[in-house]
Amino acid sequence: MPKVGMQPIRQKQIIAAAIETIHEFGIEQSSIRQIGMKAGISPSLITHYFGSRDALYTVVLRHLNRELSRATVERLRGAGTPMERLLAIASAQFEPAQFQPAVATTWFALWASLAGNPEMMRFQSIYERRLASNIAHCLRSLIPADRIEFGVNCLLAMIDGLWVKAAQPTSRITTENAFPIFKDYVLQLVAQLSRGQVGQ
Repeated sequence: MPKVGMQPIRQKQIIAAAIETIHEFGIEQSSIRQIGMKAGISPSLITHYFGSRDALYTVVLRHLNRELSRATVERLRGAGTPMERLLAIASAQFEPAQFQPAVATTWFALWASLAGNPEMMRFQSIYERRLASNIAHCLRSLIPADRIEFGVNCLLAMIDGLWVKAAQPTSRITTENAFPIFKDYVLQLVAQLSRGQVGQ
């Protein structure tokens, strides 16, 4: 966690520099010195505010999750029905900003580092539980109660799988067709679960 009193603009500069540095050098090879050079800020100042490289990475993860939350809130403003809300939640995961090369690289790198950073894992767990809860809330009006957990797990797996494939430049799944694939899947899944055909 950054210390109180840090200027928001400077914090954004450091987070942006960390993302670019991870993209360029990889998460293990990135250093506070490299991040400071990229941000045009003294490495000692970054250490003063964040304490360590792992603590900075935790802030970067929180920033990325907050950007996803912000996008989700914006998409939900125009959603009325439970299905519209469900699709709005998913569409935020596939917005173009999430597939910028440096952002995608950083997501992959941070996910791979979760096991070695308890604080980062805690924040990611909070976000994932919130996402699962939001999806479950939408499904309550669409499918039987005893099928909700199965439905949530299916949709979370579909979102993650499509995102990972769309983030790979050689994949047949692209940023343009990922969400339409998800939309078709969720409509079929809800129809089948509402008739009790799967998830038994």
